[in-house]
Amino acid sequence: MLKKLRLYLETSIFNCLFDDHKPAEKADTWRLWDEIKTGKYEAVVSDIAIAEIENCPPEFFVKKDLMYGELGNIAYTRIDVENDDQTKALAKRYIENGGLPPRCKIDALHLAAASLFGCDVVLSWNCKHIVKFRAMRVVDGVNAMENLSPVKLLRPDTFLN
Repeated sequence: MLKKLRLYLETSIFNCLFDDHKPAEKADTWRLWDEIKTGKYEAVVSDIAIAEIENCPPEFFVKKDLMYGELGNIAYTRIDVENDDQTKALAKRYIENGGLPPRCKIDALHLAAASLFGCDVVLSWNCKHIVKFRAMRVVDGVNAMENLSPVKLLRPDTFLN
């Protein structure tokens, strides 16, 4: 039997659970969430994602409570990497090699965290910086140089189909 896929859940996944402005993405995210609830996959959430949820603006406090509530409905492994030098160094390499713009340090940290923790897939709706061919190419190249496994960067709808 194949091992469970280890899925890194980037912050946009939590946000999209309650985004009424994107009904198709919301439906796909709930479909993913339901599969995670069954234990089909091993979910991974970093302190970076938790901090992003925590630091949302006051007008989103109701949404923040909903996101925390749903996080409590799945089994997940929490990884603490925000202050980890190895994670920061790997994220910096992704940026230096052109995988992400310099202003996207948090996005690079998500990718580094997933890579260092051995995740198979990063799931994200952030197609501007994370789910892009350039980012995938650089992450895989840097990971190969660091003897880390490749990680797929996918949207939930692509992952589920």
